[in-house]
Amino acid sequence: MRKDFASNMTIQRILRHLVAQNWFAVCIELVVVVIGVFVGIQVANWNEGRLEATRKQQVVEALITDLKDSIGVQQQMVDGIDSGLSEWERSHARGDKPAPYFFRIDGSDKAPNTWGTIQQMQLVDLFDPSTLFDLTFYYSELDGVGEKYIRYVSFVENSVLPHAEGSSEIFYVGGTSNLKPVYRANMERLKEYRDESKRLMRWEHCLVYRLQADRTFDTTCLRKNFVLDGMAKPKAKPMP
Repeated sequence: MRKDFASNMTIQRILRHLVAQNWFAVCIELVVVVIGVFVGIQVANWNEGRLEATRKQQVVEALITDLKDSIGVQQQMVDGIDSGLSEWERSHARGDKPAPYFFRIDGSDKAPNTWGTIQQMQLVDLFDPSTLFDLTFYYSELDGVGEKYIRYVSFVENSVLPHAEGSSEIFYVGGTSNLKPVYRANMERLKEYRDESKRLMRWEHCLVYRLQADRTFDTTCLRKNFVLDGMAKPKAKPMP
């Protein structure tokens, strides 16, 4: 209401100056109006930019939390798989016939669809093209690895667990210490899943560095072998 009142007063003053043919005053009033409009636009743009920066920071913080959580979960999985496979190999080397080692986790077999939620909220335009491609590619790979794990678990539940309480001889070629090919293949798939998880962890570390950096990168983590410029190479963890 105040804006309308001020606008009306300005128009009335300009009209009076026009009637009086006071061209200098008319020019002054117009200059004041133009400056006022310009300042108003600049303030609006500044407020919009500030809101967008705040929104981007919130999204970035959510992604960093998600990536760090994923690193922690996958590290526990990798450690568990390495430990379990090593124990199985030692037992088998001693001449035992242990049941095939399998790995299962509590809860959902797949990670939450964080990136899909951000896409649905139409927030992906907050990122530069290279970062956007990097994040999209990573979350697509994460989903694909999750699908592999689901197929692995399905075999375990259908073909391993039903025989887990009985004699382990059922898992071996008759009279030998060789696992039946189907069970050996399932353990090899678990190794592949472990290696995929290690690769995803390197990707996640790179993405966290990317999102926390105060500059943009014109290439993806994958293309740079998960080590962007200025990023320290992760230390290799000794094998158990």
